[in-house]
Amino acid sequence: MEVKMRMPDLSTTEGTDITILKWLVDVGAPVKRGDTILEVETDKAVQEIEAIATGTLTGQLVCENDQVPVGHLIATIEVRK
Repeated sequence: MEVKMRMPDLSTTEGTDITILKWLVDVGAPVKRGDTILEVETDKAVQEIEAIATGTLTGQLVCENDQVPVGHLIATIEVRK
């Protein structure tokens, strides 16, 4: 089953996009729920994004330096049951 991760609401100023700074996990790598996989910058601070499921990171759907709104699709994780 594939889980789709969206950019969470990081309490940014409404209408402000979030800048993707750095991927910390490569596609194909295992992740555990709660692992930090991505660093982003809001209008207030640099923050970490955590995996929402345990599995394998199968897609990085945004690139470093991209600016995305809250709710934008950012990653996919393959979860095996």
